[in-house]
Order: sequence, then structure tokens, then C-alpha cells
Amino acid sequence: MTRFIKGLWNAVTATKNATGNIVFLLLLSLLVYAIFSSDRIGVPDSTALILNPTGIIVDQKRAIDPISEFLSGYEEKEDSETLLRDILEALDTATTDDRVKSLVLDLHHFRGASMSKLEEIGVAIGKFKASGKPVFAFAPNYSQGQYLIAAHADKVYLDQQGFQTFGGVFLTGLSLYPTYFKSALEKLKINVHVYKAGLYKGAVEPILRDDMSEAAKEANAGWIGVLWDQYRDTIVMQRGITSESFARYTNQYDELLASIDDDSARLAVQEGFVDDIISVDAWRKEMQSIAGVSGKTYKQISYKNYLLATRSPISVINPSSEKIAVITAIGTIFDGEQPAGEIGGDSISKLIRQARDDNQVKALVVRIDSPGGSASASEQIRGELELTQQSGKPVIVSMSGYAASGGYWIASTANKIFAASTTVTGSIGVFILWPTFEQSITELGINSDGIGTTSLSGAFNSLEEINPALQKIWELKVNSIYQKFLGLVAKGREMSVDDVDKIAQGRVWAGQTAVELGLVDSIGDLNDAIQSAALLADIEDYDVVYLEKELSAKERLFKQILNSSLKMVHTATDGVRSQWQLLGKVPREITDILQMSRSPGIYLQCIYCRVN
Repeated sequence: MTRFIKGLWNAVTATKNATGNIVFLLLLSLLVYAIFSSDRIGVPDSTALILNPTGIIVDQKRAIDPISEFLSGYEEKEDSETLLRDILEALDTATTDDRVKSLVLDLHHFRGASMSKLEEIGVAIGKFKASGKPVFAFAPNYSQGQYLIAAHADKVYLDQQGFQTFGGVFLTGLSLYPTYFKSALEKLKINVHVYKAGLYKGAVEPILRDDMSEAAKEANAGWIGVLWDQYRDTIVMQRGITSESFARYTNQYDELLASIDDDSARLAVQEGFVDDIISVDAWRKEMQSIAGVSGKTYKQISYKNYLLATRSPISVINPSSEKIAVITAIGTIFDGEQPAGEIGGDSISKLIRQARDDNQVKALVVRIDSPGGSASASEQIRGELELTQQSGKPVIVSMSGYAASGGYWIASTANKIFAASTTVTGSIGVFILWPTFEQSITELGINSDGIGTTSLSGAFNSLEEINPALQKIWELKVNSIYQKFLGLVAKGREMSVDDVDKIAQGRVWAGQTAVELGLVDSIGDLNDAIQSAALLADIEDYDVVYLEKELSAKERLFKQILNSSLKMVHTATDGVRSQWQLLGKVPREITDILQMSRSPGIYLQCIYCRVN
């Protein structure tokens, strides 16, 4: 009997192993088919690469909540963001690809990006041009952000059939117009108690004032002027026009337009911003002469399809190679776990520990694009980076569009900091917000009263006047955190605390100025930061790995099911969604203040850093 059971068990084991092998071979066959399938996108022998980004260009795509996605419009959200590194990879690969004969900039679905990202794209286009391949831009009109990319083309064209209210090349300059709430809060009898350290800490001005203070105007004029000068210099250099012509076009546009019978396209040509106004047919014929004919148009491939065709369908990173890890920290900084597109103290810290505990990772690069947020989360992340440095792995920071306040706190003690000349940084200051509603509820005939056992009992009851003991504690906390901030910067940048204080005070700086002040080591992009990390880690052959928070299997399944359901009901609920979309048009200052007012906390945030 025992022999029979043993034989049966062996048979079951053999069957299980055989089944597993069959399943493995089936999966392997499917993988091989996927890799070598004839349905894979191919690159023609002669083609134009179409650079056609959609929505906002970002360092990391946000994790879109399906319900929010539904209320905003499914199709609209589907391509609302484009990864910067996808664009840069496509341009870099195409530069040495003999099949790609030219580059076409199709920007009519591009909605915007920070100037630092546009700078990086411009540099990549410049390298493409240096290979001897022409670059073209063709559009019915160009917005300010679109034109900063288009200006790098050899030929910039306007569509003869284009007809827009703001046609041609419409440049408005850079601006900062936050929303202010002092009078509204007074009418609502809401008392918002503010404690801050830093003369220029403008994040709290929307609460305290109805307009921008002179100190804030002075500080903001400084860094926003640097950004606009950089924009001007780029256009002047790429288009071969004078600074005087640029100033005339941007400051006397209405007069120039009136003098040319309201023909904005012809004005753009006259002033040197555009080369010609041509028809779609003429445009196609010109491109056919360069890239080849394909039906009624020219041979072309979008940059997304080009990446699909040129990228390996499976990861080719050598598991035994030395590595430089890149962690992307994008958005407002909050405590706890946060999805992609926001910075969570816990979620980013886990990624840092993952890099630190991986023996193959020899250095860490942190790409920051943040106006700041929670002080505790910022210190949690910075502390993990410092532990990584103490473990023998260098930490390099690459600043993107902005790395201010809490974003700079995270970077402050890194081995080296890189920024673009137009990165918005600094804003070294601290504040606390705490609203109380005792006057509001009294107006409604509601009152709050009671007793407690200590001087701090009921201190967080927002329906009572602010507790004097709590008020004193917060004043002490704000000043002590500010001193800690100064100390961290002094330590990381090898400066005295007094010297840091002179350039701190909550003041915002452009990256170019931050280098001069010693807050940043050098002007450079993400690749520069990676190369610096390799140099500090003393490695030559390495792979770059991006560490990102992954959705759990449950979260992925839920998102897929909900997305499928939302697609089915999308067209039947346009009216309902449109009402919600109207509610969504709320100034960012309001949402930030509501977020910060939900619970007492110390914040390192720069509201003025969001330049338009």
C-alpha cells in the first residue's frame, strides 16, 4: 500500500512538473512571438520623425484616479501628459539613424511645460540639427511655449489656412498673478492664524493681503526677469533677430498689428519670427522632396511609434551590472504614501531605501520638480538621502522646472546639485496656517464652550479662539525649523549660517542666480547629474535604472475594470461631467490652502513658483 501511494505521489509530481513546463514553454512562445511578430512597427528606409507631444510635458506621469478621469473627460485625460525622457530618447536615437531624414515639430496638441524642460528639448533638437538633418515646424499658430520649441527649427512655417484669434506667434511674457483672500476671509469671519519665518515667504500672502507686497514684487521681478531674459536670448539666437526687435514685438504688438491690417501671420514673417506662410499642399510637397512620398502625403513616423520600433520590447539591463538609480520626485510634498505625481514622505523613502539596500546600485540621482510642502515629509526624505550618502553611495540632485522650499530642503545636503538656468529654486522659509471659525459660527447663532484639564486642552478646536499656549509653541516651532533649514543648507553648501540667511528669507531665485549664490553647484540636465554620479562613484560601465512606485495587482485590476466601465458610460453623461468640470476650475492657491488647513503642520512651500 505504501509503495502504491509513493508511486501515485511520484506520478502526481511528474504531472505537475510537466504541466508547469508546458505552461512555461507556452508563455515563452508567446513572448518570442510578441518580440518577433511581423506586426511590430517598422521604420521606413526614408522618413520624417514627427515630434508631436500632447498635453503637458512632465518628468513623471501622474497616477490618474479613474473617477477624476471620468469627471474630466476620458479622452482628454488619456494623453494629457508626455514624458520628457521619451522625447529626449527619440531625438537622441534619431540623430544617428540614417533612416530618419528630417524632424517635423507638430506642436498643436502641446499645452505647456516648464522652461527648463523646453530648454532640454531645444538642446536635443540642436544636436539633431548638428548631424546635418533639417528641422521643420508647421502650424496654424504658435503659443509662447510652442514657439520656444519651434524656434529651433531651420524653417518655421505658418499654415496659410490657419485662422485663430491669436494667430501667428503670440507672446505674452511671463507673469505671476496669485489669488488673494484677505477680504473674503474677513467677510466670512474666518480667522487664519499665520506664523512664518522669512521676509519674502510669499506663500502666506494670499491669506494676509489682497495684493502682492512690495517685497514680494521686488523678489519675484528678479527671478521672473531672469527667466524672460533666457527666453528672449534663445529666440534671438535661434532666429537671428535683434534684442531690440524682440522687445518691440513683445511690447508693441498691438501697434504693429494695427499697422499691418490685423494680419498676425504676416506680422510674424515681417518681424523674423516665422520664415513663410504656405498652404498644406505646399508643405506636403516640400516634405515629400526630403522624406519621400507616401500616398498623398510624405513618409513619416510619430516619435511614439518610433520609440516602439527602436526600443527593445523587453528590458536588456544586465542584472549583474553596476547601476545608477534615478528616483523622480514630482509634485507637492505630503506625509505618508502618495501616488505618482505627488511626493509622499513614505513612498519616496521606500524607493531610497531600495536603492541603498541594492548592492548593484552605486549612486543615486534624485530628479526634483516640486514647489515644496510638508516640512516633516521633506526632512524624512532628506534624512533617507543622508543615510544613503553615509552608506558610501553619492547622492546627486537634478532640479527640473522648480525645486523650491521643501524641494530645496530635500536637495540641501546632497553631494552635488544641478539645475537648469531657468529652474525656480530657493524659497528657504517656513510657515504654519491654522484657521479658526469662532466668529463665523457666532454669526449663525452657534457657540462652542467647555473645560479641559491642561492649558493645551482643546487647543485644536477650530471653533474656539486660538489657544495662547499653542500660539507661542507655533511661533517657537517656525523659528526653530527655519534655523534648522539654514543649518542644513550651510552644512550641505559649505557656507556659514549667516551667509545662507542673507540669501534665504523665503526668497525665490532662478537657477542661473542660484549657481552664483552657491545654492546650486552647476547648470546641467539629468544626464549631467547621472554622469556626475558615475564620476563620484568611480564607475565607468553602468546601467541607469528608474525606481518608481508600482501599483499592486489589486490596484491595477481595479483600475482596468473601472476604466472599462467609464468608457461605456462616458458618452451618456457629458452634461453631468461638464458641471463637474466647471467646479474643477478652482485657483491652485485655494486647493493648496485647503490642503494645508486640514490639520496643523509646518510647511515649506512656494506658491509664487508657478509662473505662467
